[in-house]
Amino acid sequence: MTVPNQSQDLDAKLGREAEFWDRTARADETRDPALYRVLKSDRHDRNMPWLPRLGFASYLDSLLHHLGDIRDKRILDLGCGTGFLASLLAANGAQVDAVDVSQASLDIASWRAGISGTAGRIRFHRAPAEALDFPDATFDAACGAFVLHHLDLVVATPELRRVLRPGAPAAFIETAGGSPVLMAARRMLPGRLGIEKASSSDEAPLGQAARATLAATFGPSVTFMYPQTLFFRMLGYLPPFHLRPAQFVLAGMDAAMHAITPLRSWSYYTVVGMTCPAG
Repeated sequence: MTVPNQSQDLDAKLGREAEFWDRTARADETRDPALYRVLKSDRHDRNMPWLPRLGFASYLDSLLHHLGDIRDKRILDLGCGTGFLASLLAANGAQVDAVDVSQASLDIASWRAGISGTAGRIRFHRAPAEALDFPDATFDAACGAFVLHHLDLVVATPELRRVLRPGAPAAFIETAGGSPVLMAARRMLPGRLGIEKASSSDEAPLGQAARATLAATFGPSVTFMYPQTLFFRMLGYLPPFHLRPAQFVLAGMDAAMHAITPLRSWSYYTVVGMTCPAG
């Protein structure tokens, strides 16, 4: 049970998150339809051109594989943002409920669904993941991209389990806190050396505490998957490493690192998969 002070803290956090993502969404005044339109075969958001060099497609494929056949399934897109994943799921046959705390993001997501031809298969909801307005056992699956590490997982994880049907899969592309090197860089570098600070103040990559919280609700089904290792390519945020030859070398170093299984958990991206327990 959430005590009053905890509830006030959560409300304040949700307010900050909504304000941050409203401001971020409104910053793109051009809104080029060619960049926002989502096709069935897309494997990254074209409005985020840096994602391919970070290997996003492999993480998205891992997420979709974990969900299984999504055709005509009712799927929860948690923290949908500007709607890339929601429209991709809908384009591939799912019935999607897309949830976010940012109204400005939802407005873009709704417009994006319209230009992508997916509006008829998506319902948009402004709500926090910590208080979902759906009946128990509503969804056949749930997913999200870079959302769990923004949440109060102690509150949000039981909510996620509540709205999933027993046996339903869930998968999330996430930032992970397994590398002390990357976590130190994350604390020190954003806002310096030409690196933009693109994160909200309340988020934190998933570490051991988050793993324990997820496991307490979803049990041994929780797994952290690493379709590839993203470590050295994070240097691409530094201006000297923006050039294509440097990115090629960094990708090769990541591939070599991925061959060493114990080091895969140092990847900055991971896919968190789980299955809703029965009962």
